[in-house]
Amino acid sequence: MRRKAILITGANGEIGHGLITALHEQTGEHLIGLDIEEMDSATKGILWENIVGNILDRTILDRINSQYELTTIYHLAALLSTRAEFSPGTAHEVNVDGTLNLLSIAVEQSRSQGRPIKFFFPSSIAVYGLADLEEKNRAGTVAESQFLFPQTMYGCNKLYCELLGSYYARHYQRLTAEAGTARIDFRAIRFPGLISAVTAPSGGTSDYAPEMLHAAAQGIDYDCFVRDDTTIPFMTMPDAIRAIHLLMDAPREALSQLVYNIRAFNPSAAQFRERVLADFPKAEIGFSVNGKRQAMVDSWPADVDDSAARHDWGWQPEHDFEAAFADYLIPDIRTRYRIH
Repeated sequence: MRRKAILITGANGEIGHGLITALHEQTGEHLIGLDIEEMDSATKGILWENIVGNILDRTILDRINSQYELTTIYHLAALLSTRAEFSPGTAHEVNVDGTLNLLSIAVEQSRSQGRPIKFFFPSSIAVYGLADLEEKNRAGTVAESQFLFPQTMYGCNKLYCELLGSYYARHYQRLTAEAGTARIDFRAIRFPGLISAVTAPSGGTSDYAPEMLHAAAQGIDYDCFVRDDTTIPFMTMPDAIRAIHLLMDAPREALSQLVYNIRAFNPSAAQFRERVLADFPKAEIGFSVNGKRQAMVDSWPADVDDSAARHDWGWQPEHDFEAAFADYLIPDIRTRYRIH
């Protein structure tokens, strides 16, 4: 018999670490981690199986599909925004073709088990595309259906995968004799910039904020690559993990949509710098604007409307801007870098 299990792709990433720990505490199911790199020892120890491999490798995916009865798939693996601009073809392969592979696995699992398979997909504010800074300032808080004209390969990939998820959940093979036999319970969150004290930033265009903090904690000079007035929404990694848990635990009938905005706070880069300096006053944090990366961030909204998430599944961040630093970021980053 196949073992029941939860599959987490991109398990060694920033979200993966926190999610695996939370799932280990909240569920008794076996956790299967798939990542292109070996898991670190702390996370590896709580996985039933740690698979080093690529989500484009059908041999690996076929083995997982035959060996396990998957109840839920958390598909976190992706090539992030900055790297995607340097390698758009590879980004499309990883972000789109990889997602198609996982959706196909979910279809096969649903048919063999005769029930819906939950599928979580982390989307991004990169799906939005405001024409310029003037339109961004005029738009204010942006809802899920507005300004869906991404200007980055990563944003295009994420938006298309949202649509793929919707198709697989609602319309998959509607003209065939097997229509309706595969049921995928697709759920997605459009994350803002995420800030973790535990894992270092890994190539996102919103990473200027956590990069400031991690550099300051290590005594490394840092030049922020966006203007000091740059504003986008952010949240802490623990809030992001909690949001995933809340959404995935919500009954399907309570959800009015498949894709949700969430947010917690939206300081400017200057405000973030000032708050970092409050705890690391000797830190050297300047601004050296990269025009191309600045344009990417300027195409993302200054804030998003998360009222649907609050109404449908009780979303409420635990960390506002000040609590993020006082209760989580500063204590944990001091521990991480052994600062007394």
